[in-house]
Amino acid sequence: MKNNINNLFVYKNYTIRQSLQAIDLGAKGIVLLVNEDGTLIGTITDGDIRRAILRGASLDDSIENVAHYNPISVKQSMTKEEIKDIFIKKAVKHIPIVDIDNKVIDLVRINDILLPDGKENLVVIMAGGLGTRLKELTREIPKPMLKVGKDPILQHIINNFKQYGYNKLVLSVNYKADIIENYFQDGYAYGVKINYVREKKRLGTGGGIKLTKDYIKAPFFVTNGDIFTSLNVEDMMNFHIENKFDITVGVRRHSFKIPYGVINSEENSIISVEEKPTMEYLINGGIYCINPDIIDYIPNDEYYEITDLINRCIKEGKKVGSYEIKEYWMDIGRIEDYYKVNEDVYDLIACGKSGDKYDK
Repeated sequence: MKNNINNLFVYKNYTIRQSLQAIDLGAKGIVLLVNEDGTLIGTITDGDIRRAILRGASLDDSIENVAHYNPISVKQSMTKEEIKDIFIKKAVKHIPIVDIDNKVIDLVRINDILLPDGKENLVVIMAGGLGTRLKELTREIPKPMLKVGKDPILQHIINNFKQYGYNKLVLSVNYKADIIENYFQDGYAYGVKINYVREKKRLGTGGGIKLTKDYIKAPFFVTNGDIFTSLNVEDMMNFHIENKFDITVGVRRHSFKIPYGVINSEENSIISVEEKPTMEYLINGGIYCINPDIIDYIPNDEYYEITDLINRCIKEGKKVGSYEIKEYWMDIGRIEDYYKVNEDVYDLIACGKSGDKYDK
């Protein structure tokens, strides 16, 4: 699972309030009570705290009276099948993994064991934007949770990656993060494994990637949380790896018809006139494949856009490629885009999300 495990640690001198804050930061519904050297003492879940408060405990009380001591744990040498048996016999959702000295090295969840392994390439979804251009639609909910058809945009994104075997996800959240976390939780109900990183301040599409560094071990995807597409993401990742790119940018052809006659001239002499020509550009599609070492180019705790990262990589001589998205694609940045994708979605589903009739 490769958690940033220190985020889940609490200590004997912690109050219930501090432990709740740790549970919120770790986004696992559980924290681990440890000694200063990381030796496991006990576990505390959000349910444990809720029950303690109902019994009259104060948020400023010590956590020691809330913790479960001598918790179930597994050794790092145990096989997946052995751990699976313990989950089934003990009927628990989380089990700490410890070394021979009982020091915590990871936390395994039941869905890590029961769900298919999937591909090693992580999917980072940037789901923390404010969605200000959608006005009233995002007043109460974050943009990635707006419905396209019957399901949130974010669920469509997750499903598209999952169908190609990419079931390990990290969601970078900020605006109304609780709505997203409460809906998807750990992802088990959706057949994926979800971890969350919370931006304490807005970091941009690049800065948010930096927070996911501890999860990254192989080339990974980054996608904006407002992109609706039927892109074959497996083909894109294969293209990235085969061409040995450091970053591959998913691009989309965009045509713009100029509503005037265009004059081509040299030194005040007209060479030709084009009547209302159509100009064609490649635009950024908001989906990327990135190699792990590129994360080191992102500054810590600063607002940083992914376009800044791309430009820096170009200046540093890194290999930056483009992959054309020919399937259905829509950036849901404006109200008219949102209405358009909702018009299209039922036909997309009916034709197996190939998006053939919506290529242009």
